[in-house]
Amino acid sequence: METKKENSYSISSAFLKWNQFLWKNAFFKNIRILFYVIDGIMLAFCPREKKKQSDNSRKKVLIVYNLALGDGIMFYGVSQGIREIWPEDAFEISIACQTAFAPLYESSGVFDKVLPFDFSGAVLNLRNRMKLFRQLRTVQYDFVIDPIGCEDCTTNIFMTRAAWGKKKIGVLDTTLKHHTPRWMRRKIYDKIVEINQKQIHLIRYYGELFKTLGAKECRVQPAELPRKKLPFDTPRRFFVVFPVASMAVKMWPIERYVYITKKIYEKTHMPLVVCGTNHDRASIEEFLSKLSGVEVIDYIGKTDIMQFTELIGRASLVISNDTSAYHIAVARKVPVAMICGGYTYHRYARYKYAEEGCKDPVLIHKKMKCFDCNNHCVHSGFACFPCIEQISQEDAWCVIERMIEREALV
Repeated sequence: METKKENSYSISSAFLKWNQFLWKNAFFKNIRILFYVIDGIMLAFCPREKKKQSDNSRKKVLIVYNLALGDGIMFYGVSQGIREIWPEDAFEISIACQTAFAPLYESSGVFDKVLPFDFSGAVLNLRNRMKLFRQLRTVQYDFVIDPIGCEDCTTNIFMTRAAWGKKKIGVLDTTLKHHTPRWMRRKIYDKIVEINQKQIHLIRYYGELFKTLGAKECRVQPAELPRKKLPFDTPRRFFVVFPVASMAVKMWPIERYVYITKKIYEKTHMPLVVCGTNHDRASIEEFLSKLSGVEVIDYIGKTDIMQFTELIGRASLVISNDTSAYHIAVARKVPVAMICGGYTYHRYARYKYAEEGCKDPVLIHKKMKCFDCNNHCVHSGFACFPCIEQISQEDAWCVIERMIEREALV
């Protein structure tokens, strides 16, 4: 079965280098304010298109959600609350998302339209940015909703500005230290929902926003992902190691993954499954080149995005420091251990759902005073974030071994 086109997920090298630079040098992040000036010039040459009124009498809502797969899995879990605010009979809801993740939102049944865009390719490439702006301005929306948050000057804020809407609504976590300047927020948004709850998990954060906007029964739990047929047979028992991260500064060293993988195989005798998109191939091939004596099944590039979630969901054990595989495993109640940094520890990593019937994942971390820095690392001169690098392979194995025994995977 050929799924190469569906499973192709590429990020522009310029965008990756730019993000790497800002994550290593957080004090430069305010330079992104310059996009406000640049965009102002571009938008002056990007008029809103005049179109005839549609026969559709429903009001139009646009959700701007340009984040990655792990974030999308969490958003998926609470997105049903959107229909409590804007019922289907009166509102047409669209979501603007990263192209590769459109099938995820299409499967939710929440959105009338899923609008795929290359957001990452439009950060530094001004031609692509102008093209994206024009696409966002072909329809006038009654409401434009930015559920991501007004921290720093991130892409969602500038795309919300570019969209054509009568009323724009954002959200602000007042407990965080770093925010978009107040003057910019006032110019872009008509209303900002303020949330003042320390160490709130992202799912609950979205839930608080939707409840404030009118959702009464908004369910704030991990996603109930749809089951999908796979184009291949899988072993009855297998484990997944996903030695990939969105940026190199967040990646636990490959050699430590090799150590952990061999230990898991020796203890459980389960085959290792490697999977992901062709975008992940280079990191995984480096991992496999250093791995020997382990039965490996390679499914890289053989699944689309929804089949990838299904494959992760069938695993007996998942190990990663990437949040996409992590959040999928949590949602599918698979035993999972994440090699966990502290940059967004409580917001992105720390679930507390055991009392609600979901598995609490295992977080392998080294507690530091600077935890929950909101991606503003106070350290410098590193190749990998110190909160990741300080986690030793021996400490990680000690935690994973106990987990294997607890889950009766021996």
